[in-house]
Amino acid sequence: MLRSFDDSRVFKLWYYHISHGELLIRSIKNADHARNIDIIFIDVTYIDLPRNLTNLRIEEAEEDDVLYIKEKTGKDVEREKIVVLSSNDKRYFVVAFRVKVDENDMDMFELPFSQQY
Repeated sequence: MLRSFDDSRVFKLWYYHISHGELLIRSIKNADHARNIDIIFIDVTYIDLPRNLTNLRIEEAEEDDVLYIKEKTGKDVEREKIVVLSSNDKRYFVVAFRVKVDENDMDMFELPFSQQY
């Protein structure tokens, strides 16, 4: 999945529920942006992220990324489960079974995890 977002959007590590492996990165709606953008991860097994992400792009994992994750986790991880989040030309990683990008009108404290993804 390759995707980039408007440079003016600020994404934050919004929510993580360790026992359910749910992770939400959100850019909240505001005066300049009418809708939230949520990046929703399900069955997360590894996170390497800062709290804030700007100039965000979602990129495919490269071979070096697969080796990096193996070194960090001690496990072989399928390339398809590695999500690369590039922010200001720095690469961050989430290993998850599923990822989805969603635009919505939810209240800033509402969570999308009760919905089926």
